[in-house]
Amino acid sequence: MRLVAAARRRLRGQDGQVLPLVAIWLVVLLLMAGFVVDFGRVWVAQRQLQSAVDAAALVAGQNLPDATKAYASAVSYSGAAGAKNEVGGFEVTPQAPTVTFMCVSHAPNYAAGSPPTCPTDTSSASCAPAGTTPPQPTGATTCNAVKVQESATVRTIFAGIVLPSFTVTASASAAARGGAARPVNAYVILDNTGSMTSGCASSVTGISRNPSRLDCAKAGVRALLQALWPCSPSLASCGSTTLNTGGQLGANVASPFDEVGLLVFPAISGNPPTSSALNAEIDCNRSSRFSTTYPVWASYTYNAAQPDGGIPTSDDYLGYQAVGLSSDFRPSVANTNLNATSSDVVEAVDWGKCPSGAYPGGDYYGLKDIAGQGSYLAGAITEAQHLLNLNSRPGVSNAIVVLSDGQLNKPRTFTDNNPCNSAIDAAAQAKAAGTVIYAIAYGASGSCPDRNYSHTALQTMQDIASNAGTFFNQPTTGDLTQSFQQVGTELSNPRLIPDCTAAPPGC
Repeated sequence: MRLVAAARRRLRGQDGQVLPLVAIWLVVLLLMAGFVVDFGRVWVAQRQLQSAVDAAALVAGQNLPDATKAYASAVSYSGAAGAKNEVGGFEVTPQAPTVTFMCVSHAPNYAAGSPPTCPTDTSSASCAPAGTTPPQPTGATTCNAVKVQESATVRTIFAGIVLPSFTVTASASAAARGGAARPVNAYVILDNTGSMTSGCASSVTGISRNPSRLDCAKAGVRALLQALWPCSPSLASCGSTTLNTGGQLGANVASPFDEVGLLVFPAISGNPPTSSALNAEIDCNRSSRFSTTYPVWASYTYNAAQPDGGIPTSDDYLGYQAVGLSSDFRPSVANTNLNATSSDVVEAVDWGKCPSGAYPGGDYYGLKDIAGQGSYLAGAITEAQHLLNLNSRPGVSNAIVVLSDGQLNKPRTFTDNNPCNSAIDAAAQAKAAGTVIYAIAYGASGSCPDRNYSHTALQTMQDIASNAGTFFNQPTTGDLTQSFQQVGTELSNPRLIPDCTAAPPGC
């Protein structure tokens, strides 16, 4: 009995000892939750800052070669306090931007020379902070590019015990605009699957009723065609056109500047598809039918030393291309009216190409919803880069614009259990080849079906893009013209370029 009594006394002596452990773990859990909140605030601030710096660089490039105006506009559109794109939020303090003028060979209008320096820093091309004297010399300079760098301090709330604040940074470089802007070859890849038949939340000019998501995508492509340059702006007319060959529809003007082509996924049957199959995909006949397929995709290695990138000749056209690279979309740079009666690339996206009232029971024109074969994007990106290689022109930049909801899945004609990761890999190869990829996520939601990888639809589209500045998110099924206009502005006017790592000039 004495042993039992002693045991009971000992047990009673442990009362309350669990409370300190509970308190300790509660503090740990609260700190972990606080870290998540703080890191989320830091991530948002960095994204805001990058967007602000991109905008500041582009508007500064718009004002070159006038260094004074370029500097003032960069500060005005930066993320600094009081600027047009001020980076806000609780305990977020943006700093004044640093603006660097450069003479670089990979931007238009290159001419060797020394960039202007600031009065407070005569040893480099970095300009003084906002509020100080603008850079010297004033007026026209030999600079053809500008770099904007900026930082912001984010004070932490919960993580302040170990880390009082974070500093986020962002930088962007932009080329000057001008008559000698660098021309571009651009392929637009449109998701042409059954999901694009659902209704678009916005109206589309020229369509009286029931526009689909694909209709809104076509309206976006029209905005892109109106922003790009079919020929040099010095020409009153782009002149006569020459038809493409080798399984392509479309035509180029006598002296093409920007060329645009269209790819769709799923692919159209044929290797390459016949002209009749391509016409059926883009014509004005609502009842046109064509078969679809998915050619086997492989992860190609692009080799600049080989004209076709090392890909067998039989694979030159896998069937994703609906319209080849074309520059006949407008009669001149000054005339922004699309050639709705003569251009295949316009026919594919423009309601005005087709006679009014031709489709009883519904509005239909141009690119058709293929459906039936799922959403497999990797092959379309691969073929776009391959065709850019085949059709390369000296001094011409390459770009791919991808529009999709990111709901990718494996094809029905061969096995690929990781369609989202394959699309990301294909985009990585294209980017490694020097191509800028713009990705427009259109109502992207849900997860990918990858077997070995974890992606959401939105993450997939973000990873496809070259960087945060070339990614656009349209969460609702609405108007896409603003996103496409932004792409066109970046391609045709001041253009974002890779940051210059060497000391200017001449990097």
